[in-house]
Amino acid sequence: MTIVMISSLYQSGSEELAQALARQTRWPVLDRKSILEKARQMGIRIGRLETAIVKALAMPEKLAREKELYLALVTETLCKMALEGNLIYHGLAGHLMLPGVTHRLRVGLTTPFDVRLNRAAAALNVTPERAVSYLENLDEDVAHWMKFIHRTDGRSPDHFDAFFNLETLGLANAAAILHRMTDLPEFQPTPASKQLLKDISLTAQAKLRLAMDERTSNADLQIHANNGALTVTYPPQQEQVHEHIPGILETLEGCRKIHCTMAETNILWVQERFEPESDNFRQIIQLAQRWGAAVEMLRLIPPGEQAVDDTGAGNEGHSFARPVCTMAMDGGVEDDDPDNPIDDGGLARTQDALVAIGRSGGRKTVCGGYERILETTRGNGQYALVVIGNMFLSKGHSTRTRCTRELVMSIRDRLKAPVITEDELKTRFLFGKRQALALVGFLTMVVIIYSLVFTHQEALLAFLSGPLHQKVKWLSPLAMVVFVPLLAYIYGEVGGLALKIINID
Repeated sequence: MTIVMISSLYQSGSEELAQALARQTRWPVLDRKSILEKARQMGIRIGRLETAIVKALAMPEKLAREKELYLALVTETLCKMALEGNLIYHGLAGHLMLPGVTHRLRVGLTTPFDVRLNRAAAALNVTPERAVSYLENLDEDVAHWMKFIHRTDGRSPDHFDAFFNLETLGLANAAAILHRMTDLPEFQPTPASKQLLKDISLTAQAKLRLAMDERTSNADLQIHANNGALTVTYPPQQEQVHEHIPGILETLEGCRKIHCTMAETNILWVQERFEPESDNFRQIIQLAQRWGAAVEMLRLIPPGEQAVDDTGAGNEGHSFARPVCTMAMDGGVEDDDPDNPIDDGGLARTQDALVAIGRSGGRKTVCGGYERILETTRGNGQYALVVIGNMFLSKGHSTRTRCTRELVMSIRDRLKAPVITEDELKTRFLFGKRQALALVGFLTMVVIIYSLVFTHQEALLAFLSGPLHQKVKWLSPLAMVVFVPLLAYIYGEVGGLALKIINID
């Protein structure tokens, strides 16, 4: 039941090595082309998906979902064949699939560029000069594909169990080495590894069924299988999908039970532009994972200097007058043409990252001020927290700060949820370097105060009830009124910061 995954760049010999190994082992072979054909038969638009990823375009929501559908299809196909017995797979990035399964042997190949060049020129029937340009562009495209699909550098040695240079090593000998390696105990299936493979397969099948059913195809679902038990988590604003999930999944083979649960809470993240590589994103994710929350993104396009309402009665100097919005309100959600993308402010890429870690709560784009937020969210108390991030980017720092504070104050009471800025998020909920320094400082003050109290008890008692107290009776009560709250504040800060370390808010 060993799974051999051979990955290489174009014309590097992965197919030839897979066939050589198959001749020695008599194991079935699966390749990427077969999976791509199956994906096309299911209606997954691989060509558009590849174009959007390779050209680094803003990916529409439909294509972002199809990326997850494609990954689920690859996973389900691999698992289905692997559960039947030994398997050889060759492709571009198969070694990044099935994480955690220990009985997979991840093999990488490299071949001298001139060898690849000659093979490519012969296969494509082009001159070597044109083949050079083709290979260089293709290698770059493959790197983009692996980075955006698998979120890692797929050629890093960390992802391989064995890596062969075929410059001098023959295919037959490389296949013989792999054949011997498959007999090693490290690559033999264990009960835990088999069960994990079954759970990965069950998760992929559930994703495919839910994605292909029109009742749940647009839902932001987190799906996880554990020992045959499926847990499907949906965001609070998509509660209507709850009733359909059990019926869609109940006939899945190997599924013992189905748990449908709503995400514990929602975090609304409001910004003008989003970046999945930003510090804001990492902080939001850290908090969402701590709370078990889904993150809903709202791109708020603030009105410009000439923003007025349709009647011309709007106050041009007011920060939150209703604007004339020329951008599509769906933020490009319905755009299916990757050659004519709409700038969505990074929404698609950020949602893609949220989907990958199971924390997506959806995305929206609105133009205007706080009233547009209220219209979109309806202020129904469904959010545990609203975070106002980078806003009013076209303005200066002081104006941007003032406008952001006005926005926070305007929606705080109306939305029935706590509203904070990104700076407050760092100080109130997260533990970082600044909080560590504060903890050390306050803890030092507590130690010093208690040390002074316990080492100067006689002097303190004399101050509280001695001759000085008899002469000036109001002095010691005044000192206690000042000292006790100060000590309580310092001690409370120590306790609060200490609780943040163990993720208790």
